[in-house]
Amino acid sequence: MRDEANHIAALEARFLAEHQRAVRLRRWRGIALNILGVLLFLAVWEIIPRLGLANPVLFPPPSNVLEAALPMFGSGEIPWNILVSLGRAGAGFLIAAVLGVAIGVATARAPLIRDLVEPLLHGFRSVPVIALVPVSVLWFGIGEGAKVALVATGAFFPIWINSFIGVRDVHEIYLRSAACLGANRWQTLRYVVLPASLPFIIAGLRQGIAIALIVLVAAELAGARAGVAYMMSMGHQLFRVDIMFAGLVILGFLGFAGDRLFVALCRKLFPWYRPSA
Repeated sequence: MRDEANHIAALEARFLAEHQRAVRLRRWRGIALNILGVLLFLAVWEIIPRLGLANPVLFPPPSNVLEAALPMFGSGEIPWNILVSLGRAGAGFLIAAVLGVAIGVATARAPLIRDLVEPLLHGFRSVPVIALVPVSVLWFGIGEGAKVALVATGAFFPIWINSFIGVRDVHEIYLRSAACLGANRWQTLRYVVLPASLPFIIAGLRQGIAIALIVLVAAELAGARAGVAYMMSMGHQLFRVDIMFAGLVILGFLGFAGDRLFVALCRKLFPWYRPSA
């Protein structure tokens, strides 16, 4: 009997070791393919203007973009602009996250609140945030408040709609089971509704990160004294397309890094939740 138990334990240990090895192999293979995809993209980008298929002045190769960006990194210009843009995007996203999740939960759980504000929210959701840029400049000037407000407005709606749908579509069986176990409304919300709707909320937050960067560019182009989009605007005025492309690369990297950090944070806080991408 003891030998059989030891044999089963050994099989379980071997199966677990093989599974962990397969997971590590799959992770490293994915990282290798990601790097390969980026390198292939950079190679094609480098070759196109070198072969004369595009004007190298209007479509500079990555080597020229890097050559223009390195002195700006050394002088601290690019790091400062990145910090300024991250501050604006981060502040706007945090405001949008708090309001979007809170209002999403409230409108899904309280029919009175939903009937009262749903037409307004859906109406404002249909208005492009970029269309609000001229109005915000007239109201708030070109200060930081206007940019943070625009970012928060743009990121709010995907967070709100995903939170609303996630909470609204929690299966009735979960709610009845909680009620049978004696859970009150707060306990049901905390232990049943929010965990069940978490995938939708996380999806909305991930969308909000991307939208925050998109709106940030429009806000900074409308009037700013620092920031990545401001740097691109200066490159446009000086006809430095390489600086403009450097800004595009930086914005893409910030979006990718922000998304990866958010996914890593979700995996740390919610070990049972595993986003597929």
